[in-house]
Amino acid sequence: MDPLHAVFLTVSLFVLTFFNPGANLFVVVQTSLASGRRAGVLTGLGVAAGDALYSGLGLFGMATLITQCEALFSLIKIGGGAYLLWFAWNSLRRQVTPQMSPLAQPVAAPWTVFFRRGLLTDLSNPQTVLFFISIFSVTLSADTPTWARMMAWAGIVLSSIIWRVFLSQAFSLPAVRRAYGRIQRVASKIIGAIIGLFALRLIYEGITHR
Repeated sequence: MDPLHAVFLTVSLFVLTFFNPGANLFVVVQTSLASGRRAGVLTGLGVAAGDALYSGLGLFGMATLITQCEALFSLIKIGGGAYLLWFAWNSLRRQVTPQMSPLAQPVAAPWTVFFRRGLLTDLSNPQTVLFFISIFSVTLSADTPTWARMMAWAGIVLSSIIWRVFLSQAFSLPAVRRAYGRIQRVASKIIGAIIGLFALRLIYEGITHR
């Protein structure tokens, strides 16, 4: 396969995953709605950093560090699931307060809080690296030059950043936040429940595969 075509196909397959909602999407959306654009963008950048790490592991043949160590694979799932469960619980018990009004100022917290949230959410599912391996096995080969692999990796990271920034911008718009404010109590519980289901699945998989 032509190297440039391989790069385009790799990035395109990754972009298609954006339309398959998962924990990453719901965490970025919830953060943007509740805490504003800055918080959402920082959370999205954390998710993109996780994508950069896992795609790098898969792209350059280092994925065996995780996939061949079943104990580590399971521990990452259990630990990541526990973190997501904690986040989901906070969403479920969150009460509407003046500080959370859609017209209030965005939450001012250290950038590391939101970046870490996105990073841990993405890294909580080590199966992501298996997904990247499956893509690369179709689009890349042993003969694919290093520059093409680097372009594919850069394309994955850049598209991940663009998508998460778009989500943050869209769900932090005043009109969207006002609408969210009217259904905040119910919306927080729904999103929290969805994230909780992802968390329980990760914990279950981590326990049963040990």
